[in-house]
Amino acid sequence: MDFHDLQGIFTYYLWFLLALTIHEWGHAWSACKLGDNTPILEGRLTLNPLAHINLFGTVIIPLLMIIFIPGFMVVGWGNPVAINTNHFKHPRLGEIISFLMGPLCNLVLGLLVLLLALAIKKYSTSLCNLCIIGSSVSVSLGLFNLIPIPPLDGFHILKVFTGMKEETFIELSRIGSLLLLVIINSTFFAYYFSIANHWVLGWFWKLGKILFR
Repeated sequence: MDFHDLQGIFTYYLWFLLALTIHEWGHAWSACKLGDNTPILEGRLTLNPLAHINLFGTVIIPLLMIIFIPGFMVVGWGNPVAINTNHFKHPRLGEIISFLMGPLCNLVLGLLVLLLALAIKKYSTSLCNLCIIGSSVSVSLGLFNLIPIPPLDGFHILKVFTGMKEETFIELSRIGSLLLLVIINSTFFAYYFSIANHWVLGWFWKLGKILFR
């Protein structure tokens, strides 16, 4: 592994940490705005990545993907933000909003970074490419967390929509990480997730081209 390989790993991972931090902050911020101060009490309403790191989902899985599957989307997750829905005026709606906010923040970040890439394209190709990587990483993280498998946000949203019992939720959560490992390593996931990621980035790029004509 030469210097350029290490530089690439470092670049991808820094973008991933930024996207993950924004993601978890989005959960915490929305919960607080809806009336629950639990994220504040637990120190999660912060842009410090150390407050959100999960050893398996933030360190091991992303780094393995960056090193052994170069060019593929970087996916992972952080420590879940604790939310007490009893503090929400409308608990079910509040829970859906707070769990959607993480992926939404990633999509917004991906769009903003891609717009930045287009804005600086004629001034610096290297910085433009750096921003395109960041946009792709952020969009990937947002889409990945919408998958309805524990411990991802999509599973929490599915729980609310289906009225899943807490006991069932806990039981399924115990096998979630193992199931994710199997899915991530499947060609089916790689193919269709890549299509979804490029589709979103494509629309962001079209929007940027309209704005920067």
